[in-house]
Amino acid sequence: MDTLQWFEIGGIVIAFVAGIIFWLYKKGKEGCGKLFPDLFGVSDFSFWNTHTKIHETLTELRVKTDCARAQVVQFHNTGNFFDGISMKKMSLTHESLENGVSSEMSTKKDLLLSMCIDGLSLLTRDDPCIYNTGELEDSWCKQFMENSNIVCFSFLPIRYKTNITGYLMIQWCSWNKADQINEEQATEQISTSRNLIEIQLHHEIQGACDV
Repeated sequence: MDTLQWFEIGGIVIAFVAGIIFWLYKKGKEGCGKLFPDLFGVSDFSFWNTHTKIHETLTELRVKTDCARAQVVQFHNTGNFFDGISMKKMSLTHESLENGVSSEMSTKKDLLLSMCIDGLSLLTRDDPCIYNTGELEDSWCKQFMENSNIVCFSFLPIRYKTNITGYLMIQWCSWNKADQINEEQATEQISTSRNLIEIQLHHEIQGACDV
């Protein structure tokens, strides 16, 4: 076959493939997208909507409290110890940062809860009061926060039903900002933001269970 014939065959193949793709797209728009959720993004809408709202909530919280970082950290299990007990860990999943402030995304990842138990025990108070990092008892958790230049912080547990599944935290990294905190407004804002984030995460869990 000469070059012209090969071009004709190639054109037919391309047209055929394009037709199949267009047909699948149309079927997906008409409802067959349920068969190909990752291809058509049907199952992704709830995910993007949820996490966009969480990030917006964190950013609003950070701006209103004039803090350096606003974060959501979630607990999870990854692997088991030799005795068969699951490893209880936590990872930073959402973060809003003030300009010029370093992220904790790479360091606050797969951390064993047992390493931070002294700090995490404060969560059980369910109180958004502001803690001075320097006033905490010496521990790995205190050193970790000091290494991130956190001079004071506030956090609240995030729950699913009755279980604590993570926490919302805001951090101030300079005394100039910390000395100007309106504690009443800050604690009210973090409580409101925690409630909004709990609702969003609850909707995501319910959506996953309904699939």
